[in-house]
Amino acid sequence: MSKHTSICLSGNNSTQQPTAQPSEMGKYSTPELQAAFDAGRALGRTEGMLSYQRHIMNQLFAENQKLNRKLQEQKGGRS
Repeated sequence: MSKHTSICLSGNNSTQQPTAQPSEMGKYSTPELQAAFDAGRALGRTEGMLSYQRHIMNQLFAENQKLNRKLQEQKGGRS
């Protein structure tokens, strides 16, 4: 058994069967299908990064508001 095959099979040690189908690993029979898969994966990664950044911005905005309120309280309500 080659090292690559061993690594691919290591996901499910109880049966030594691969846990992912070839299509899930991105190995398509035609270049057109592979290109479509790669484009979709790239699009999904970009959407995921945008979603993560939006989440982080919302958290930072909420934290900023909280810190501004705390600062105003410490200043005694002065601007």
